Amino acid sequence: MNYKQLEDLVFEDWTWRKIEISDLILIAEKEENEVLLKSIILLLYAHWEGYIKKTSKTYVKYIADNKFNIAELTENFKAISLKGLAKEVLASSSTLTLSNELKLTLKYSQIGNYTLDKLIKIDLDNEKDKSIIDTQDNLNPAVFRNILELIGLRYKKEYETRERFIEKQLLANRNSIGHGNKKMLVDEDFNIEILSIKKLRDIIISFIENFRDEILEYSKSSYFLHSNVDKCKNFCEEMETKLASTFKEIETRYTT
Repeated sequence: MNYKQLEDLVFEDWTWRKIEISDLILIAEKEENEVLLKSIILLLYAHWEGYIKKTSKTYVKYIADNKFNIAELTENFKAISLKGLAKEVLASSSTLTLSNELKLTLKYSQIGNYTLDKLIKIDLDNEKDKSIIDTQDNLNPAVFRNILELIGLRYKKEYETRERFIEKQLLANRNSIGHGNKKMLVDEDFNIEILSIKKLRDIIISFIENFRDEILEYSKSSYFLHSNVDKCKNFCEEMETKLASTFKEIETRYTT
């Protein structure tokens, strides 16, 4: 996979998801009812989890396909490679002879000399594959943080400022709807009405598009390499500032 292919996959996967969300919002604006608004929450969550998982896998596959030695990559990719090695151990556990054990031990000791594609396999079309990227079917802030750390991205301070919002407005309500409960979690910050749903949409989209843009820049500028870690710092600060500005605009939009 080259950068253009990565870019196309990342944008194409977000485009159809964003269209679905926008289409349902438009219907709800014309005919606001609780069933439609609940459906939007379910759809928002589905695309939040689906996009983060798919794009994270695509990013790791891009790095694996370009055959960098693990020693060249940032430390988090050692953790990813160990996941692949652990899978290999489990797969051969029934025939784990002394010879096989020694081979695996040698591979572990020389892991930096391997390319990532020799230790992990990523099938972008297998939605059930959790061997590398696992959302635990509940992409809460803690799981999101773990995924970012695994693929080498920073968990921003601005993400932390919206953790409670995501937990309560998206996740708690998604779980309530998914379990067939009639009541939703409403408070002074959220009601089952179109404006609250649109604010939730805008926050989730901001998370996703900031994440998308980072994935693309990390790929384009090879920020996943040890040698480029220092160069990445300014970019990360810029993205933090950009997200803070976006969140401020959203708050202004829904309080005036």
